[in-house]
Amino acid sequence: MLKKFRGVTIVELLVATAIAVTVFAMAINIYVAAKNNYNNLKDRVDTEVKELTTKRLLYNFVKNSGLACHFGFTNQNYHNNTGDTLDDYFTTNSSVIVGPLPFSSGSSFAGALEEGCSGDCFQAGSDYIMVKKEENHVELTASNSSEAILEVSSVSDFSVGDYLALCNKDDIDLVKVGSVNSETNNLDLVSAPSSNIYYPGDYVGQYSLQVIYIRDTGEQDEDGNDIFSLYIYIKDNDSSGMSYELVRGIEDLQVEYATVSDGNITWNVVSSDIGVDGSGYPAVRVSFSVDGESFSKVIVI
Repeated sequence: MLKKFRGVTIVELLVATAIAVTVFAMAINIYVAAKNNYNNLKDRVDTEVKELTTKRLLYNFVKNSGLACHFGFTNQNYHNNTGDTLDDYFTTNSSVIVGPLPFSSGSSFAGALEEGCSGDCFQAGSDYIMVKKEENHVELTASNSSEAILEVSSVSDFSVGDYLALCNKDDIDLVKVGSVNSETNNLDLVSAPSSNIYYPGDYVGQYSLQVIYIRDTGEQDEDGNDIFSLYIYIKDNDSSGMSYELVRGIEDLQVEYATVSDGNITWNVVSSDIGVDGSGYPAVRVSFSVDGESFSKVIVI
């Protein structure tokens, strides 16, 4: 006996279609929700990575400042014998200086930080942090009796035009390398130091000034907003120095320095250049923003 098969009715087809559409819509909603959650999580992680990276950079930048002179570097008299016209920042006793941007028009940094800048070279209303530090150092192997020639333990890390700091207990001479003799380990200087009382074992370090600040990258995001980044400027020789991008998307760098009176800490807004590594300033608080979210880091000097 033959079985009779009937086709799918219109009602059944409509019900099946409705179920399929519902399932498909649910799948789309789940996908969209998952994608949004992923993007939100990714943005959160990106922000946290930038926050932590910037805090670590700022901490190391400030804490690793200074020179490894045997007698310290804050009480001596500084002398510029490089033969170049240098800002007073080079010969101050402070190793950490903070201030508002832009630099004054008379400062060489005003032009140097703008070199190669295609947008706003400084973010309006932001501050800078400048440190004095060494790139490397060696020791004298003989007294500088010939004045303009330094006999050192190694010349492998030095180049013509490098700025050097020579330290004794009374003076720190900034000098410039005129030539390097790798056979004799001699550094010929452009000009002799002011003091000729340097002895074997005394410090000779490659001297640099470095500035952290906020700069326009010259690029814009998808909404047409300027993209700012954390930059570092380094000058350690007779060139104009170079700026390098550190962390993209960092804005609004602000610096406050702490003072203590009767056991109470006051955070002071930076209104002019000030050295903050003296005994009266125990810490600085550095604030910045990532994607509109503010963060801060306290650094004990």
